[in-house]
Amino acid sequence: MPKESKKERWTKPRHKAVFAFLRAVMTPFFKLKYNYRAIPAPKIDGPCLILNNHQATMDPFFVAASFKRPLYFFASDDLFNLKVSPLIRWLVNPIPKSKSLSDLNAVRTALKVFREGGAVSIAPEGNRTLSGRLWEMNDSIAKLAKLSKVPVVIYNLFGGYGTDPRWGDGIRRGTKYEGRVKRIIYPDEYAKMSVSQLFEVIKSELAVDDASSGERYKSRRRAEYIERALYMCPACGKVGTIYSHGTRFTCKSCGVSAEYTEDLRISPPVCGYERIYDWYEWERGEIAEKVQDGLKVEDDGILFRESVKFRKKVDLGGRAVSIDRDNLYITGEKKYVYALKDIISVTAVGKRKLNFYCGGKTLQIKGGPRFCAVKYVHIFDGLKAIENEGGQEATPAKDADSEDKE
Repeated sequence: MPKESKKERWTKPRHKAVFAFLRAVMTPFFKLKYNYRAIPAPKIDGPCLILNNHQATMDPFFVAASFKRPLYFFASDDLFNLKVSPLIRWLVNPIPKSKSLSDLNAVRTALKVFREGGAVSIAPEGNRTLSGRLWEMNDSIAKLAKLSKVPVVIYNLFGGYGTDPRWGDGIRRGTKYEGRVKRIIYPDEYAKMSVSQLFEVIKSELAVDDASSGERYKSRRRAEYIERALYMCPACGKVGTIYSHGTRFTCKSCGVSAEYTEDLRISPPVCGYERIYDWYEWERGEIAEKVQDGLKVEDDGILFRESVKFRKKVDLGGRAVSIDRDNLYITGEKKYVYALKDIISVTAVGKRKLNFYCGGKTLQIKGGPRFCAVKYVHIFDGLKAIENEGGQEATPAKDADSEDKE
């Protein structure tokens, strides 16, 4: 293989200085604000692949605090639409990756970093957990590991879901929040494994359950915006009726009410659901069936934009979103109808944004403070699963005033 010139390298000497500076400055800040402690990682010479569970906003910084070397993170589209994106790229050069899509360019870049002796850091879930358990994953991460033939470092974050839940606003002060290397899987060990076997090992080693830890996380607003995760009431079956305030939340339809406790439980349990992830898995299994049977889910007060990598988002004039068994609708200053069969993927982004990929475009819906993006993901994925299992196939949409034609 021809030697790559210095100009072509992804890794830069300055990145080592940047990470050293950030580590020195940010570590005291992490302790003060989050009560976070990073356990120093074992020294690993040469290239490696670092995999972590994804609990909180600051996870990349928390992981990096354990390593005395630059880490090259996979980063989603939104990071590259910020005004400071050019500065971020100059300082740490993250690897662009579209959420929920296969991205061969990201894989090629990761392999390039490995060839240059660097460390690539990835949250294989590709999305922060909303329920407290691992987000859905696929075996592409195991395929990358097998292809790279570098040590795979499993890094666990504990307490992030309790301290900074994705659905919430504000930081809770917890009794435990730390990150540490759990295991290193070397190439000679995983060479004997199939992709599926390695994938199962990765999932098992990344799994962390804060709700079963017994640790406590204090906040007077600890239940606020829980409806970003819990969108269907198990008592009455209504969608979009949960409303939170302070430490409690209530269904505005049937009146069922509960507290979200300091040890991350629902008290009293609602229809037997004591933990968020149990409720979350129930609604995920129910919502698509309801839409298949005729329910239309909708939200207003949104912004509808096109996201173009390395450019400012373009406002497309939509102010409300709805979905039924066939189409995703955007209405407002303009009207758009997207047939679900034409949408490649739908994914939740951040706390209240939704990306979908259609016609070669990345389109984004940003909702209001109580907007639940994940219900649209569950509807889309659930309807696809029903179709694949032999359910009725979605019918093409009649595209009135749609700008999705290419």
